[in-house]
Amino acid sequence: MGRQELVEDYQNARQKLMDVLDGLEDDAFLRPGAVGIWSVKDTLAHLTAWESELVTALVRIENGNKGAPKIAQVDDLDEFNEELYRQNARRGMQVIWDDLVGIKKHLIEAIQALSDKTLDDNRIFPWMEGEALSYLIYENAIWHEEEHAEDILAWREEQGI
Repeated sequence: MGRQELVEDYQNARQKLMDVLDGLEDDAFLRPGAVGIWSVKDTLAHLTAWESELVTALVRIENGNKGAPKIAQVDDLDEFNEELYRQNARRGMQVIWDDLVGIKKHLIEAIQALSDKTLDDNRIFPWMEGEALSYLIYENAIWHEEEHAEDILAWREEQGI
């Protein structure tokens, strides 16, 4: 899988998320329960935080660091997600939105800066345990956005909003 396909898949996942958010009233972004106890705002902050960690990892790799990045060393996902939630809980919706929009640009740039071989060769990074680096991108950006877009859509349907 090359860079261009990764970028296209990411853009498609992001568009699905944006489509799900389209027409949502401002107050609904703050209503708890969209994904577990999280509001839509909390969920967007969660996605942005994971993608920010992913960008950091990809930039480190581009700069020649082959060691396992933080994002690949998370032992307890629930604990990590709870810490991210606490860090973002008081941030305003506009700041969260701006970060969500901004991280897309940075992630695309980070993907495009890597060679197809770096993204596709499952032997380069032992910490990927036999998976190619592209899998890390799918797992922490593409599939992640699709998963939470589906969650938010189900919540919207349940709420009638």
